[in-house]
Amino acid sequence: MGTIWPPDLETATGAKYLAVVHALREAIAAGELAPGCKLPTVRDLAWDLKITPGTVARAYRRATDDGLLEASVGRGTYVAQTRNTQRTPPPDSLHLGAAEEIMDLRGTKTPDLGQDGIIRAALTRIATEGTNDLANYPDPDRALGSAKAITAWLAHTGVHADPTDVAITYGAQNAMLIALQTVLAGPAPVIVCDELVFPGLRHAAYMLRAGIVSVERDAEGIIPDDLEQVCRKHGPQVLVSSFAVHSPTTQTTSLKRRVALSRIAAKYDLKIIDDDAFGIAAAELPSMYAIAPERVWHIGALSKSVATGLRIGYLVTPPGQGDAAHATVLSNCYGVSQVICDLAEELVTSGQAAHIRALMLEFIERRARMTANILGHWHLDWSPTVPFVWLNMPSGWRASALQRACEQQNILIRPADEFALFDGKAPNAARITFGAKLSDSEFETALTTIASILETPPSMNMA
Repeated sequence: MGTIWPPDLETATGAKYLAVVHALREAIAAGELAPGCKLPTVRDLAWDLKITPGTVARAYRRATDDGLLEASVGRGTYVAQTRNTQRTPPPDSLHLGAAEEIMDLRGTKTPDLGQDGIIRAALTRIATEGTNDLANYPDPDRALGSAKAITAWLAHTGVHADPTDVAITYGAQNAMLIALQTVLAGPAPVIVCDELVFPGLRHAAYMLRAGIVSVERDAEGIIPDDLEQVCRKHGPQVLVSSFAVHSPTTQTTSLKRRVALSRIAAKYDLKIIDDDAFGIAAAELPSMYAIAPERVWHIGALSKSVATGLRIGYLVTPPGQGDAAHATVLSNCYGVSQVICDLAEELVTSGQAAHIRALMLEFIERRARMTANILGHWHLDWSPTVPFVWLNMPSGWRASALQRACEQQNILIRPADEFALFDGKAPNAARITFGAKLSDSEFETALTTIASILETPPSMNMA
């Protein structure tokens, strides 16, 4: 790398991270660090300079802000190919942009895998080649073409449906609301769900003035006996769960358990909403829709597998009940925008959505294995196809205490109680996502910081 790199910070004054940025700038200007030169990992440089990984990560972020460096998913941090500090990354690049001061391991946004350029090109084709009539309300006949594309997209999930039974929605949360509005009836309907659920379900139930009760689950999924007891006591109209990937625990409901739950649902005329928002990988088990199509409403979206901001979701109804869902969509928003429907169709039929999904799965597997390597010393539930892990707290820790300790290091995680019902119970655990807006080195820094925090429980600090 040259004789002046890594720099000597012994005589540096002021903030250490600024000293690193200054040294980077001088080395690049002098030609000691050539364009495209790969820099050490955050941890390695921190060791060489005898400073903290957080300081190096902050320096790399500042240098990226200033246009000196580039951070790419899966490749590391490099000297920028151009010294133009005002450069704009090409729309189809894998450039992550300036990393945020806050390391967000709480949300489930999609990483930058070149989607912007692909989506921009798709929108251009729609605008120039499509039949655009935005002066009128959405055309149900044209929406059917989008529904046909979605049925093809769903093949990897094991859901096979007629396009007339598919309603396009504004994301999975909107699909959840549409499904609940369609199936719930009476003045005081009741929803049954897992003890830990996506908070959006709580909000939807509140909006619809529906009661909500929980059932326990074990390693195989919802416990059938517990569901039957709830059915007898509360008379719920619908069961909501995620059978392929349960958030936040990463669990998959076993086939035996799926069959048992479907039988109980048939016994009590219970509708089932399968929230498959995190079903990114190909299904290894028959879907609930395949097991009990007469009562299952399947929800999904392109948000987790293509791009968070697309807001393209879908609701698959039981055979012959598509009209009811379409009527609910119509009463909510007079139909999903034709532009959204056309974009969904274009991305799927062109193969671009599947291409992005494949890149997404590569990203998820790499980050999952990084997380397991660093945090696997503790009780960690994870899967190479799920974009988060479930960390069960070690002795001496409460999830809320870990959350606060992480926040002091500018790291955000999500404790279990945020997934519990308002009057429910939560295990002593936390969900950690994969920092979609962070480079690999920054993500590694966040994980090593969490590992360091876990090594010293609050009870030891008080000793």
